[in-house]
Amino acid sequence: MRPPLTEDDLDATEGHRTPAAHRELAQTLLGWAEEVHPDDEVSTAALLAQAGWQLDLAGDTDGALDVFRRSQGARGTVEPDVRCSMAAVLLASGRTEEARAVAEKFRRSRPAPAECAAMAEVFETAGDLDQAARWTAIGLTRLELTVDDELDNWEAEYLLRARARIRAAQGLPLD
Repeated sequence: MRPPLTEDDLDATEGHRTPAAHRELAQTLLGWAEEVHPDDEVSTAALLAQAGWQLDLAGDTDGALDVFRRSQGARGTVEPDVRCSMAAVLLASGRTEEARAVAEKFRRSRPAPAECAAMAEVFETAGDLDQAARWTAIGLTRLELTVDDELDNWEAEYLLRARARIRAAQGLPLD
């Protein structure tokens, strides 16, 4: 059995690599996800999500999407939700309608304000400022519906900073 994985182990996988090295790292991460250690600090979902990003960086969009989908049903959580990553990969590969479908399904899951900000950033990065603004509006609605003791101030700040940046990019005044 492999030793338990820590957050530091996962952090150590970051850095600049060639496509071949990204594929190799993805295979390592997938192997770790298959052999769960009871003392792992890193969830299976997080390992799969990281492997998905590595496959995307290697140029394997479909492989990345498959691994992201596996991450959704795996033990643990990923923040932001892995559907933000899926939408980002789809948008980057020109599969806009598929990305919007993933985002719409995500919207129906009632994401938290910070997750709405993350999805807004996905669309902002892709240059779709209308969708980005829509996601900040969804996040504001979620923020208004959040009970005070459930709200982290960083969530509100993250969302409002994204909204201000997106509105400025659209040439709109601050609100």
